[in-house]
Amino acid sequence: MREVNRRTFVNGVSLATLAGIAGCTGGGDGGGGGDGSSGDGGDGSSGDGGDGGDGGGSTPAPGTDPSQFPEFDPTSPEFPQLTSTLMEAGFETGTMADLERMQDNPRDEPRYGQPVAETPSDESKLLDPDVIQFSLTPTEDPTVYEDTLEPLLDNIRSETGKDIEYVPLDSYAAQVEAMRSERLHVAGFSTGAVPFAVNIANAVPFSIQIEGGEDGGAFGYRLWLITQLDNGEINEIEDLAGKAVAHADPSSNSGNLAPRALFANEGVVPDEDYEVSYSGGHQQSSLGVANGDYDAAPVCSTCYARVARDGQLDPEQVKCIWASDPFPTTAFSYVNTLHPDIQEGVRAAFLDYDYQDTAIAEEFEGRGTWVEIDYATVWDIILQIQESLEVEYETGNLEG
Repeated sequence: MREVNRRTFVNGVSLATLAGIAGCTGGGDGGGGGDGSSGDGGDGSSGDGGDGGDGGGSTPAPGTDPSQFPEFDPTSPEFPQLTSTLMEAGFETGTMADLERMQDNPRDEPRYGQPVAETPSDESKLLDPDVIQFSLTPTEDPTVYEDTLEPLLDNIRSETGKDIEYVPLDSYAAQVEAMRSERLHVAGFSTGAVPFAVNIANAVPFSIQIEGGEDGGAFGYRLWLITQLDNGEINEIEDLAGKAVAHADPSSNSGNLAPRALFANEGVVPDEDYEVSYSGGHQQSSLGVANGDYDAAPVCSTCYARVARDGQLDPEQVKCIWASDPFPTTAFSYVNTLHPDIQEGVRAAFLDYDYQDTAIAEEFEGRGTWVEIDYATVWDIILQIQESLEVEYETGNLEG
């Protein structure tokens, strides 16, 4: 395995992209919606004559016989696997088991940037505001979630004894700057903006939303590396060397930025060890692999699953040879100088209540439960990417 050259290998990529890194193309957290223009030749999942070759006693090429694949265990996955197997297991998202596994081996400190700031011991530096200022990650209409979040805001009022005001902010930079100046006390930061908030604004990330309560706990998405089932030459990440690999778009997180960082950490450097072709999106990458236009592609797992469930390809004819840990979603955080009594009340409002039967779960695709997280551990996959991109934590790099 080659030694990784730790250089900035992506030039000219707007760091605003990182602010939405929970999304496949930097814009939200389900990512990759649309892409609908490339449907030509859909349905054609590589299935021509697919069942015909095994009957004459010939030995299938390595990695092409699903009966020989390891038994799939989501808690300790081995590859290759059919993408249909992964979808049946719900492996396109993370689960509470993933969070528990990741946090069973917590990192002492983040791999990149500063640790989460501690609460000051000097009481003169503590904030005890009459009104708690709260903001959620910016959207095109920053006021859209104010009514939806009312059950949560009511519980913050009850647990802290303070009034709370929802503050609509229109950019990631404005949100980070507001907490840095202590005008904003509690916030939900978009995944890629979280390290900026930690390093610039002394934010303390403590929780993420999950779907279906603690028994299920689906959240986020993964990076899958896919190829054709009948491609016996690609069965592990090292096999990409010399191959034609589709990346989605230069600004895409899971389709370009993440694989450039994570594959390099595995000793395979895109554009050096294999040829990168930009497909234009996750749907195009998924269909391009299924139809044999590309040897392989890194794709957002939930985007791929959407294409497969729409019947545009056959997931039994596409295999996954590598998958990342799940990418976390929005981190809910408070500024470190907030009075400890208020911190305790804020945490209780998020962590001690179930919002599955409220408008919160309805609006956020079933994510009506908040669970506690450790920033250095759960955000490690994001910090790997930002370290490889040599991100500098300045608000000027976070405009978007």
